[in-house]
Amino acid sequence: MTENNNRTKFTTLVILLAAFIAWMHDGYSLVLISALSTELQSYFIGISDAHIGLVISLQFVFTVPGAILFGELGDRFGRKKALIVSIAWDAIFSSMTALVPATMFWLFAVLRLLSGLGVSWGISFSLISEYFSPKKRGAAGGLVHSTFVFGYVGALLTTMVLGPIGWQWCFLTALFPFPFLLLFWYKLPESAVWSEYDKIRKEKGEKQKLRIKEVFSKKWARLTILLIILFWFAEIAYHALVDWAPQFFQYLFTYKEAATKAPLLNTFETFFAQVLQEFFQYRGGSAAKTTSLLYMLILMLVAAGGLFFFGALSDYIGRKKAFGIDNILGIVGGVIFAISILFVFNTNVLLVTAVIITLGFGLHGIFGVWSSELYDTELRASANSVIFSIARGASFGGFFVGLISDALNPYNTITQKLLNPLISMKALGTGMILSLIAFIGVFITLIFVPEPTDKTITAMSKADVLKP
Repeated sequence: MTENNNRTKFTTLVILLAAFIAWMHDGYSLVLISALSTELQSYFIGISDAHIGLVISLQFVFTVPGAILFGELGDRFGRKKALIVSIAWDAIFSSMTALVPATMFWLFAVLRLLSGLGVSWGISFSLISEYFSPKKRGAAGGLVHSTFVFGYVGALLTTMVLGPIGWQWCFLTALFPFPFLLLFWYKLPESAVWSEYDKIRKEKGEKQKLRIKEVFSKKWARLTILLIILFWFAEIAYHALVDWAPQFFQYLFTYKEAATKAPLLNTFETFFAQVLQEFFQYRGGSAAKTTSLLYMLILMLVAAGGLFFFGALSDYIGRKKAFGIDNILGIVGGVIFAISILFVFNTNVLLVTAVIITLGFGLHGIFGVWSSELYDTELRASANSVIFSIARGASFGGFFVGLISDALNPYNTITQKLLNPLISMKALGTGMILSLIAFIGVFITLIFVPEPTDKTITAMSKADVLKP
């Protein structure tokens, strides 16, 4: 009995670890470009906020064909193989960007777009949704989604340690999943739900269907479109803020340091922070840059807690209610942020508001398990992957914020912008108000999305597509 329990615990740990590494690496790879935006603008010739924002947004666009490809592989050949290949793909192309010369920004952009094809989100959430019971699924989903935060934190730490040496070293670290892939190849079990489904399908002699066509068939079209719109608004809100947060806080702390004429990190009053300050300034980093990254670390830890909390809450009060409650936090935070940027400017209010909005992103932890419960086993990986990737790829939050920032800021180079941090912060912050409009869009769309009445997932279960 003990041996079986140990085996079950080990299986659970390996499944969670696989989902963790997949989503963590996604966050790690995608966030590096945001954290290194000022370094990239200094290295490449003639690029602006709009160029960086466009690459950030387009790499998400390329997750859509990646979702179709890897979602199909996950439904056709199993969750395990598709997950491993997708992680490897992303790691290889992400690391290759380190080799691009300063005169070839276009090649940097192409490699970032190719790395975006390696989508693992839908496969990961299909795997954990098919493994965990309905009363633990939301908590597991929130926990897995919170690992994106640890990817974000890892990217920030890497930027702090290796950025002063050269941004290229940061992208080379994107190869870190490879030792884990060997473990997954030998120890990660295939989804029992999918294996049983595949066995029954073969016994019945059923032919494989093209999943992308099924996801948008007459039966599923309404639900698919509703979920895409819901997640699309949520992704606009997220990327309008998070993609530019490191640069926004760098402006804020540069302004704050100039206004107070005091070392910024005294506000943290910790030995750890002081050591980091001395270390990074010694290596060529600025106090404002270091402080902004440290504050992002704090926000990401808050985000991890919020993702897990609201995912777990959805196990008890339902996916839709938990999603809605958290969305209201985002709206409240967005309103305060807009007022502070446009009317009553206050740096301390902005710092507190960032915490509120960060908690408002906890609804992302409910995405995967919610959509998993609404679709049949035969197309779950494709539905999850396609819906989330289209929503994320079509958000363009980072691009539009970059355009607005460039339009409102009279300064062109990053050096000029940092010499005028208040103007630069308000220009960027005005663009980031786009997130408030998106939070309101989430609230309206949520009304029409159904709550699954039967959350049980079996090999041949047929999801009940309900009216709201």
